[in-house]
Amino acid sequence: MVVRQVQVDLATCKTSPVPPVAASSEPTVQVTKDSQSIVFKGRVVLKIHENHNGFPAGSPGPIMLEGVSPDRKWILYAIDPQGSESRAADGLMLRAVSVATGRSRIVAAGLLYDDYRAWCGGRLVMTAGGDRISTHNKWLIATGPPDWRARVLVKDPHVAFGSLACDGNGVVVQSAPASGVNDNVHAHWSIWRVAADGSRTRLTTPPPGASDESPQVAGSVVYFVRGGWLYALHVGLLLQLLPTTTGYYGHTAWPYTVTR
Repeated sequence: MVVRQVQVDLATCKTSPVPPVAASSEPTVQVTKDSQSIVFKGRVVLKIHENHNGFPAGSPGPIMLEGVSPDRKWILYAIDPQGSESRAADGLMLRAVSVATGRSRIVAAGLLYDDYRAWCGGRLVMTAGGDRISTHNKWLIATGPPDWRARVLVKDPHVAFGSLACDGNGVVVQSAPASGVNDNVHAHWSIWRVAADGSRTRLTTPPPGASDESPQVAGSVVYFVRGGWLYALHVGLLLQLLPTTTGYYGHTAWPYTVTR
């Protein structure tokens, strides 16, 4: 079954497909027999030489594009070491390359799910930390150009963070008690707001056996998914959703975008 990203019209609760982004406006990766290049607006921004002698996928490995900064001056990317899916599952090093200079900087290591990072006022907030188990070793950082020096927002050994969204002066994020056990059935996510100074406010308390996941913000309203249903904070249940992934080591991707 193929599940496509949908946008939700909050005036009618009707859904429609999210329009695709024009390929010409996004960076691409060009591959030759001995190199890979990030190309943006018809120009090579970064070129990496690949060794295929004994490495079918190449060494250092395939480039994975992870988006661009809001001002379109930086491209986020990672390198999958020798194309190892197992190593990538435990997190990769996110990097940023300047479109103007081609110089790369390290951002942070973590699980590079799209919903694990968000731009807030020119700064990138990200759930960092390796290990494929979503409730283990995950904290929040804030970073951004030009130096990309990461600042820890919250690092608490008793909790783990996951999917997040910007709310203007901070983020709303799903959080659960920290655990090294791959047990998505008993993961108990709830939604919190984390301010720019790292202070936390709890927004939801799901009932036993349920989790609140995949927060988004539209206007002043926080939306989240509980048991496959889309909710609005202080409003209630809106409509049913289908996941694009079904809990890979505790992470579930819910394909919705709220519009007003």
